[in-house]
Amino acid sequence: MSKFIDRLDEIIEGAPARMGFGPARAEKTPGLALIVQVSSSHKTGTATAAGVSPDGIILSGVKTAADVSDLKDSLSDSLWGVRADTLSADEAKAFLEDGCDMLAFQLQGTSIGAVSSEDSAKVLCIDPGADVEDLRDINSLPIDAVMFPLGGTSSAWTLDDLAKVARVRGRLNKYLLAEISEAPNADELKVLRTAGINGLVVDVSAGKKALNALKELLMDMPKPGPERPTKSNAILPGAAYSSQREEPAPEPEEDDE
Repeated sequence: MSKFIDRLDEIIEGAPARMGFGPARAEKTPGLALIVQVSSSHKTGTATAAGVSPDGIILSGVKTAADVSDLKDSLSDSLWGVRADTLSADEAKAFLEDGCDMLAFQLQGTSIGAVSSEDSAKVLCIDPGADVEDLRDINSLPIDAVMFPLGGTSSAWTLDDLAKVARVRGRLNKYLLAEISEAPNADELKVLRTAGINGLVVDVSAGKKALNALKELLMDMPKPGPERPTKSNAILPGAAYSSQREEPAPEPEEDDE
């Protein structure tokens, strides 16, 4: 099992209380996972990303496992993975042997053998505007999570962004990772979590200050409370796509004796 998937489960379910004497205190976990992507200047970027202590680091733009060799010192204490447009079985194997825990890839150009390992997190990069039937077909693929872009570089967060999340969540039962370029505020983070987002992917070019500020917001998020049966539950993301409950068939009448 991938350590990154274990980490996502800890964040969603809450970390277990530590063993030992004294009051049982659960380890504090963020409200959403923070994944920092390093797309260029990999040596400097990796060191910056590791300094933020995110829940995962994704290296984008590396071609082979040899490209990661100079980065191992910075990655030694982090869960890390690679993102590639195309991925062969041999390339995936080489990355995993070097300590890679996550593989992010496109639907086209990725070998079936590249997603055969059960020891890594398989993350499919998708377009949230894809055809409805294409999204449903993804559920049958051997992947753990999907990553999709959310929000523009200069636009404020709107209901249109939330609708994109609902569209994906309503059709997929995978972990959802939203790739963002601008950090949401505290209130927006709670809404995104309620909509079904499990983690945020932010490029390291945002700067260490911005990344640390986002991490602080994530760590300060309140734990999700129990669901209450309110009228608004009828329009929560995904509700429109759930299967309707079938009425039980009437029992056959007994024959008169």
